[in-house]
Amino acid sequence: MKGIFILFLGLTTCIHAQTWTSVSSVPTAGRDDGICFSLHGFGYIVTGYLGTFNESNQLFQYDPAANSWNEKALFPGTPRQYSTVFTLKNKAYLIGGYSESGQALKDVWQYDSFTDSWTQLSDFPGVARWHATALQIQETGYFGMGTTADSTLSDFWKYNVDLDSWTRLSDYPGGPNRSVLGFPLLNEGIFGEGFDINPITYSPAWFSYNPGTAIWTPISPLPSGLRSYGTAISTGFSAVVCGGMDQNSVFHNDCYLLDHTKTWQPVGALPPNGLKGSKGFTLNGNFYLGTGLNANMTRISDFYKLEMPVSTVQETMLFPNPSKDYFNLISEPNAKVSVFSVGGQLLQSLKTNDAGFLEIKQLPTGLYVCLIEGKNTSEIKKIAKL
Repeated sequence: MKGIFILFLGLTTCIHAQTWTSVSSVPTAGRDDGICFSLHGFGYIVTGYLGTFNESNQLFQYDPAANSWNEKALFPGTPRQYSTVFTLKNKAYLIGGYSESGQALKDVWQYDSFTDSWTQLSDFPGVARWHATALQIQETGYFGMGTTADSTLSDFWKYNVDLDSWTRLSDYPGGPNRSVLGFPLLNEGIFGEGFDINPITYSPAWFSYNPGTAIWTPISPLPSGLRSYGTAISTGFSAVVCGGMDQNSVFHNDCYLLDHTKTWQPVGALPPNGLKGSKGFTLNGNFYLGTGLNANMTRISDFYKLEMPVSTVQETMLFPNPSKDYFNLISEPNAKVSVFSVGGQLLQSLKTNDAGFLEIKQLPTGLYVCLIEGKNTSEIKKIAKL
C-alpha cells in the first residue's frame, strides 16, 4: 500500500515579524464601508461612501502582478455603503446596504468576473438592513445580523447558490449586533465584535460556527478589547483582524492573526495610526487591506499588503511533492495530519502514531492543503496530486 509514510523530527516555532507595505491606491477618492472580494487571482472593490455616493458604483479590479487597478463593469444597483459580500462558485454576491436616501436595502446582485457583468437575483427574504455580516463556508453563503433604522438584528441565514434560495438558521448567540466580523476558517465560520444600538453596547463575544452541526461555540475574544468597524480578511486557513473603533471612539491600527488553533497572535500594525471601515481581500496567500476612515477623520484610498506569517523555524519535510500516490512526511511524533481541499473542506485525517499510511490515489488531480499539528507546533503545507 502506498500512502504518506511518517518519520519524526522535533520542531520549534515562532512568529516572524510582519510589516504592511504600500501597494497601489484605488484610483478614486477615499472611501469607507465599501466591500472587497477576490476572484481568479484578482482583488475587487466597489460601493462605500466617498464623501458623496457619486463614485461608489465604480468597480475596480486589483492585479497583484502589475500592482495596478483597472476599472470594470459599473455596479448597476442603487449607490450604497454598508453592503456585504461573499463568493461562491467563482462569482461574487453583493447583499443589501444603506442607500444615499437612508433606505435599508435587501437586493442581491451576482458579479461574474469572466463576463465582467452584474445580474440581479431574488431579494433576500428577511428584513432589509445594512452593516450586516456575510461569508462563505465551502459552497454555502451565510448572512445575518446588521441594523435597520431603529433596531439591530440577530437572525442568521444560509444561501443555496444553485436554487437562489435562503434558509433561516438559529440566531447569532451574541445577540442583536451590527458591524459583526465574520470569516471562514477551515470548515467553520468565525464571528465577533460588533455593537447594539439600543443602547449602544459593544459586544465582547466571539464564536465559531460549525455548518455540519449548526452549533455555535464560544472562542477566546480578541485580546485588544472591545471594537467595532474593524476589518477581517481570511485565506480560509488563517485570518487577520485589524483596526476599528473602541467604545470611547478611539481609532486603532493593531492587527491579530487567527489560525486553526483559534489562538490570537499579534502581527504588524497598519501604517495609519487608526483606521475604521476599511476592507480587504487575500491573493496568493497574502493579505491586502485598504480604504477606510483614518484617525484624522479623512477617507483614504491607500492599500497595503501583509505577507502571511511563517510559523516554523525548522520545517516539516514532505516529499516528493507533487506526487501521484503518496508522500513521505518528516514531522514531530504523534502529530495529527489533516488533508483539506483548497476551499477548506476536510478530506482525510490521521495521527502519526497510527499505521502511517494515507492513500491519495482516490483524490482528483489538483492542489490540496496538508495541516500537520503537533503538541506544541503546527504547520500548513500545500501539496499537489498528479
